[in-house]
Amino acid sequence: MDKRKTGIFLLIFLLGLIAGFLLSSAVRGHAAADTSGSRISGRQENVPLITTGEDSALPASQEQAAVSIPAPQAILTSGPSYAEWDKNTTYTGGDQVACGGKIYIARWWTLGDIPGQADVWEAAPQTPPPADSQAAPKAGASSPVKVVGYYPDWKSYQPQKLQMDVLTHIAYAFAIPTPDSRLLPLENPETAVRLIEDAHKNQVKVLLAVGGWSYNGAELEPVFVSATSTSEKTRQLGDEILAMCNEYGFDGVDMDWEHPRVDGPSKNQYQELILYLADTLHAQGKLLTSAVVSGVSADGNIYYDAAAHSDAVLNAVDWIHVMAYDGGDGERHSSYDFAVNSAAYWCGTRKMPAGKVVLGVPFYGRPGWAGYGDILAADPDAGNKDHAMVSGMDVWYNGISTIEKKTAYARDNLGGIMIWELTQDTDDSGKSLLSAIGRGIQ
Repeated sequence: MDKRKTGIFLLIFLLGLIAGFLLSSAVRGHAAADTSGSRISGRQENVPLITTGEDSALPASQEQAAVSIPAPQAILTSGPSYAEWDKNTTYTGGDQVACGGKIYIARWWTLGDIPGQADVWEAAPQTPPPADSQAAPKAGASSPVKVVGYYPDWKSYQPQKLQMDVLTHIAYAFAIPTPDSRLLPLENPETAVRLIEDAHKNQVKVLLAVGGWSYNGAELEPVFVSATSTSEKTRQLGDEILAMCNEYGFDGVDMDWEHPRVDGPSKNQYQELILYLADTLHAQGKLLTSAVVSGVSADGNIYYDAAAHSDAVLNAVDWIHVMAYDGGDGERHSSYDFAVNSAAYWCGTRKMPAGKVVLGVPFYGRPGWAGYGDILAADPDAGNKDHAMVSGMDVWYNGISTIEKKTAYARDNLGGIMIWELTQDTDDSGKSLLSAIGRGIQ
């Protein structure tokens, strides 16, 4: 081989080595980029400000020692990878974390605030399920759409009023508190026993509703205030409620303190009772719900005392029952618009997860307070409209069409529907409002 050929051969050999080295480096760099999916927060480019509660704000570095930020572990097995929330990690606006199986986005700087319990965290939009899984859920114990019916303890047991294939929960009303932090015995314990037995056979859960508006003509709000006037009395009342739950086999508690006020002591005392009940009931795997005001008037004005249901309360309960009725007499009683505006207050203004808002509907009319069954007795065509003449009065209520419309709204936008109360329905399945709810959730 002459020198020229040898030189060409060496040049080709060297070019091959260089090309191989460059290709290897490129492959290693791409692999590194693919495995750096997790996002670690706590960057120090912009020093956040911590408000001290006064008019001044100090750099975070002056307010607290630096924290070490461990590499979080991703908890999702498919789709985008999000780091599990860490109480010792500093997050800034826009950071996303996983907590409790959900994804949350930080609105601003935060450290130690729990996602789902603090306003700094906003729930991220959920990825829609596959098209074949988007069929509307049906009624039943396994359905995410709740159908909760109140059953008053002063009524005899009427199983024909209970469509167990429609209901998911029943609230037995009421256990009555006393000023000395006790509960009166249930007035018809045999009804409670039969109700719980039949419900459980059909996978329907039963809650013990505590309170109500009044007892023997006296408002119960002052009674609740007296029964929770100290932390010791609050715990005593909570223990009494838990004991009655366990005695009868209730699946949880529906707190009907009607209604805590913003002014005075009841707001804080109500919150303390709710938090104590949440801890004790949830430790036993039992539910805690709360009946709340509509939030707005029939005219759309926000009720001042709706704020007595604090964010801490709303976070602690499993869901709320929104009493979107009694807006007044006539059309103001419980219109469709009133229901939508009430839901908008709790979901929008108060930023509750939609699944925790259960819309209340009435099975009675105003004025006169006649139950739907009695209204039908006065006007057999009453199911096809929203007002009828009863005892010489023009009574307004929710007929079949309005109930179906409200139920469909709750199905598509909220956590479910609540009824006050079941025994006011008719036994005629063709005209039954509970049957209409069953159709509305389809």
